[in-house]
Amino acid sequence: MAVSERGMPRDPYWDYEHDIKQALSHAEKLSREAPFDASVRTPLGNTLDGLRQDLSDVKETVRIVEQSDANRFGIDAHELERRKEFLSQSEQALQRLSRASVALDTPASTSLAWEREQQQMLLANQDQALDTIGSSLSTLRSQAQLIGQETDEHVLMLGELDADVDRAQTRLQRVMIQMDRFVARTDARVGGWCVWILVAILLLLLLLVFIA
Repeated sequence: MAVSERGMPRDPYWDYEHDIKQALSHAEKLSREAPFDASVRTPLGNTLDGLRQDLSDVKETVRIVEQSDANRFGIDAHELERRKEFLSQSEQALQRLSRASVALDTPASTSLAWEREQQQMLLANQDQALDTIGSSLSTLRSQAQLIGQETDEHVLMLGELDADVDRAQTRLQRVMIQMDRFVARTDARVGGWCVWILVAILLLLLLLVFIA
């Protein structure tokens, strides 16, 4: 048995109070998780049962101390009232947690859990659909980029072709000008030769006339 600094046995109440506080905290945590995770409902029930038994034992101990001479146990009236208040608050918390635990097993709670599960499945399906749409959009974006790149290449090729055509037209115009000049010079030369030939024929005819 633990002994205090004054040589008196250590009051086991403090161990019970510490255990009750920890159990209540654990039960609160399980109670918050229970609506979403059915696997914690059994541990929650076990924790509440243990709390119920501990509170009953401690409450009986406090009742005995209250009926006896509390000072004989080193407990004054203020401390006794504090313990009773702690037990009262703990019992209220236990009742609240117990009602919440019972509500989890009702048809309405089961329906609510089913609805939440369906909502979670729906959200998961929506997330999957959004991922698929996002993947499709990414593919379309890649294809659009490729098409844009090919279009730019075609535009560049057409620009180069236009430049080649312009250069060819310029060269063709130069050739046509040179041809026109050549034809003009050729026509002038042919015309001159024709005149001289006619003059020669005329002189020949005159000569024949004089001879005759």
